[in-house]
Amino acid sequence: MKFWRRLFSWIILFSISASLQAQKKECTYNMQGKILDAETKEPIPYVTVKVKDSNQYTLTDLEGNFVLKELCEQQQTLIISCFGYCDSICEQNHQHGKSPHIYLRQEVRELDGVVITASPVETTGTASLAQATLGRGVIDQDLTQSLAAAISEEAGVTFTSTGPNVALPVIHGLYGNRILVLNNGLKHGFQNWGTDHAPEISLAAANNVTVLKGAAGVRFGPEALGGALLVESAPLYLNEPFELEATTGFQSNGRGILTSLKTGKGGEKWSYQVGGSYTRIGDRHAPDYSLTNSGKEELSLQGGLRYRHKDWSAKLYYSFVDQNLALLCSSIADSGDAFANAINSDEPLYIFPFSYDINEPNQLTVHHLGKAEIDWHYAENGKLTFRTGLQLNKRQEFDVRRNANSPIIDLDLLTADYQLEWKHPDWARLDGLVGLQLFTQNNDNNPGTGTTPFVPNYNSTRYSGFIIERLRKEQNTFEVGLRLDYEHNNVRGRETNQDIFRDDYEFTNLTASLGYIRELSESSTFRTNFGTAWRTPNMAELYSFGQHGFKSSFGLLRYGVENGRLTTDEVTKLNESNIEAERGFKWINEWQTQQQDHSLTLTAYSHYIQNFIYDRPVTVTGSVRGPMPVFIFEQADALFLGTDFTWQQQWSPSLQGRYSLSYLWFRNIEDDEVLINQPPLTTAYKLEWTTPDFWEIRQSTLTVKPSYTFRQFQAPRTVSPDQIIDGSVTITPDSEIFDFRDAPDGYFLLDISWGFKVGDFAANIAVQNLLNTRYRNYLNEMRYFADEPGRNFLLTVRYLLQ
Repeated sequence: MKFWRRLFSWIILFSISASLQAQKKECTYNMQGKILDAETKEPIPYVTVKVKDSNQYTLTDLEGNFVLKELCEQQQTLIISCFGYCDSICEQNHQHGKSPHIYLRQEVRELDGVVITASPVETTGTASLAQATLGRGVIDQDLTQSLAAAISEEAGVTFTSTGPNVALPVIHGLYGNRILVLNNGLKHGFQNWGTDHAPEISLAAANNVTVLKGAAGVRFGPEALGGALLVESAPLYLNEPFELEATTGFQSNGRGILTSLKTGKGGEKWSYQVGGSYTRIGDRHAPDYSLTNSGKEELSLQGGLRYRHKDWSAKLYYSFVDQNLALLCSSIADSGDAFANAINSDEPLYIFPFSYDINEPNQLTVHHLGKAEIDWHYAENGKLTFRTGLQLNKRQEFDVRRNANSPIIDLDLLTADYQLEWKHPDWARLDGLVGLQLFTQNNDNNPGTGTTPFVPNYNSTRYSGFIIERLRKEQNTFEVGLRLDYEHNNVRGRETNQDIFRDDYEFTNLTASLGYIRELSESSTFRTNFGTAWRTPNMAELYSFGQHGFKSSFGLLRYGVENGRLTTDEVTKLNESNIEAERGFKWINEWQTQQQDHSLTLTAYSHYIQNFIYDRPVTVTGSVRGPMPVFIFEQADALFLGTDFTWQQQWSPSLQGRYSLSYLWFRNIEDDEVLINQPPLTTAYKLEWTTPDFWEIRQSTLTVKPSYTFRQFQAPRTVSPDQIIDGSVTITPDSEIFDFRDAPDGYFLLDISWGFKVGDFAANIAVQNLLNTRYRNYLNEMRYFADEPGRNFLLTVRYLLQ
């Protein structure tokens, strides 16, 4: 017995020793490489690279690099998995000591039930900025909504609006031309001033939308002081079969209809894509009454063409949008008592039966965009891109007046953009982008309005150059960028006596950005970015004059204060005033962790803006159509502090939830008072249940989304119009900021939707505001006069032929 015990012990010791010696001898090999997109030569992050017949695996980093250590064989077979490229298995054979580049070709798949998720690297030079992408699956659920409304599900992002048809994105409290909208790589050239001018972009033409929640001015230019929206159309893939997609939709609130048609094909060297859509919506309905004159009609067309020859690739793109947008008729008053009643009433003063008619006040806009782009992949990781575009934006605004058939505003805006970008090969481990840009805009008022132009004619020219470099060192990524802009403006307009005034001014500014990314572990990442940005005051902020929508507005150079009273009979030249460009300093930090069954994202930011420009109510005065509220633009230093939180949990293989919360604190620190029209605290939850296939129904997903928007407890004091009209409250331009109506109460909304597929058909059934809640949105200027639309049933059916 003692002999057998000794023999067994010797066998165990020998086995352990042999195993240790074998590991020590053989498992010393390392393997590294880089995974790139075969078409664009761009790195692909977060690709799973696994050693075949082993438990060893890793993920590619933000630059597409991967490293496998302590391998026991010199030659290995790698299994590569990445959604959209290798959905199942891609095998590659590689050897120790080599640094292979692995090229993956995209496999086009139809995505269903896609939600807004973080996108680590979408555009060179923005890796350290917090960002998120809205996928095609979410866009297709409601193609009748605005671009701003579509992205509002993302934490820290909402929208400001003038009724249900006109909406502008708000990122961390900033909107207007502080948020740059890039349409297929070009700054969208539209009348981006005020809250009632929305970008003329049809969601039916968009394939995805990326939201950059930071000062992205180094990469994209001055108007990205608060962030940027990158709107991309359908990709032009090569070697793709003919595809036809037809979509139709209906919504109950407004009895709206939508039709959309797209087709495309990719050959060996060429590909094309064309499409169009038509939307018509009648008067919306609040829970208790009709919102008279709130309809919409929109026609959009777009097409793209691509040709590739060896290392060269050329693209052409064109889009056309024609819109007729109605504004609530109850926002117009014909007397002092009527205006006071409209502000104080719980219901609009004018309520008529449902109609598809669009009457005054309304906006007619036509937008043309043409773009050409040439890429030269002259080296493995080097590329030259030349991009140019021309846009024509025609805008007419009609109002309730005696000659209502003539527009009160009639503008033509011509925008030209020329960009040259060089993505250079690695220099001493530096990966970067260098660019030059020439940007021009010409704005002209057309005669025949019978009014003093609200904004003057002007010509703007901007010359820009930037450089962005990134250094990757183990788990650390450093990003630094510089941009120099020179802008010249020539302005011609009319004074109140119709004499012509002229102004000529220029700005030169240096923009900088410093970012850092730390991969804390395989599942956690920390990114921080400190950026400076600047913005020239837009033409409305400087020169707006008189009636626009339901109010009268006066720009910084169009009014003065004498003995506590407002005067508007003189135009001041910019160089003779104390007006300065806005300069922002934003520090944004984001911690993100991605576990097997849950993910967390926490964002905290501070944004100090010197010379922040905002408009505020100042009085009620008479006009040819009746008393109107008067707003003036002011300039002061402001501070914004905020946080966004997102938690996503996979409760089971078929059930997942997503919780989000956004909070913003803001202050006019120069006058120690709050600002007006800033987003309140919001919170939302989204629960998605993927149901089993049954009958002919597959890929079925049921979504329930409750949300709560709190009352804006940081709103300014309230002074009602009748208090100003009867003189019981005296207001001067130097008085404390106020609003005409209290901030509305908080409100709870419940939305549900069900998406599924039957054969080649995909359908989505949704109900917005299921409980038919009566509420008013603080960021909607029509909150003065009416409630938001009530319950809305939506049905969308899509047919895909491949």
